[in-house]
Amino acid sequence: MPGLITKTAREPRRSRWFSIHRWLGIVLGLWFALVGLTGAILVYEEPIDAWLNPDLLISSNRGPHLAPGAIVALARERGFPHVERIRLPQADGDVYRLLARTTDRRIRNPRAEVMMDPVTGALLGQRSAQTMSLAPRYAMQTVYEFHRNVLLGESGSNIVGIAGFLLLASAISGIVLALPRSRAAWGRLLAINLRASATRMAFDTHRSAGTLIALLLVLATLTGSTLVYLNYVRELVSVFSKVASFPTVPFRLSTDQPQPLDTLVATVQRAHPQRAITEIRVPAGQMSGYQFYLRGDGDEYRLGDTLVWMHPGTGEILVERSDRTRTAGETLMHWLFPLHSGTAFGSVGMAAMFVTGIAPLLLVVTGLWVWLRKRRGERVAAERALARAAAHCGSPALAGEGVRAESAGATALRTRSTSGPDPAH
Repeated sequence: MPGLITKTAREPRRSRWFSIHRWLGIVLGLWFALVGLTGAILVYEEPIDAWLNPDLLISSNRGPHLAPGAIVALARERGFPHVERIRLPQADGDVYRLLARTTDRRIRNPRAEVMMDPVTGALLGQRSAQTMSLAPRYAMQTVYEFHRNVLLGESGSNIVGIAGFLLLASAISGIVLALPRSRAAWGRLLAINLRASATRMAFDTHRSAGTLIALLLVLATLTGSTLVYLNYVRELVSVFSKVASFPTVPFRLSTDQPQPLDTLVATVQRAHPQRAITEIRVPAGQMSGYQFYLRGDGDEYRLGDTLVWMHPGTGEILVERSDRTRTAGETLMHWLFPLHSGTAFGSVGMAAMFVTGIAPLLLVVTGLWVWLRKRRGERVAAERALARAAAHCGSPALAGEGVRAESAGATALRTRSTSGPDPAH
């Protein structure tokens, strides 16, 4: 007993780390698992969406693609007077995906995602941009909104951000606890003893899985939380390196008639012949510019690393945000989402983030298993010790002494448990 008390006294910090790790897992474990699973799904959002909705997102027609301007004109003919965003097809089988309003009103005007065949211009279908459902047509949209704001709008984003920092604290506390305290223990860090009890195997699995994905989990939670509070992060980064607001369009009033969309597309393509236009953001009027995303080989961002804003009246390029123009701070901000989604490192990075998203479920299940088994073990040990003390004592007074001794023993057991299962077992 004195040795145990001395050992515990030498490790108050480790005990506190264990308490943080344990209670974050108990209170927020289910949340961590759900956020991780939805994040894992979103790594492959587009192929999963196409698999669920082939009638909307896959075209069987092959041939030259219609120009974006022609597609927008056809959409207007079909009852979508204002197109806000155009996602261009990048390969055979892809379709045009438009975000459009059904009327000219700016307020209380529902938006719809409209899919059009790039070869024939046929309307393949549409889906509401506001509907949340687990039906195949809306499943990925719902998963994304849950991952982003728990389906609660702006207030939900704050909840996600705070929970993300708590998950980061859980990951860091797990790393601290997993660090071996002796050279011999390093060899057991990733080992799982298949001959041990179920509880021991659960603990080994929890420790090994957490160790393997620890840095990726820290990266995912840190970037995810900063993406929620992007404006605050931008201001913080700006202290060290200039980060212009996104987007920044130095508007100059023009009385010129708006340039045709295809003319602007041709101008951008001439300026960046080695890159493909992936998306166009269409302004509501001449008070802001057209925004173009362009993607080239080796780009980290899903839509491309180059952004161009153009004046809708004059057709001149106002702002370019690319590797050749970004400041160090803007480069850091640009990398946040590619790091969070894994696209920064191609297919390998995406696979790694997919596994990282699934890992919290495994960690929560194994961690809760170990905790519950420990509680049961402590209770059973206390009851047995109490029974032995009562049987050994020949008088009520001595039995009372046995009860007090057992209470001290139970307290020692609980203190010992703060360091996790004994690695020697």
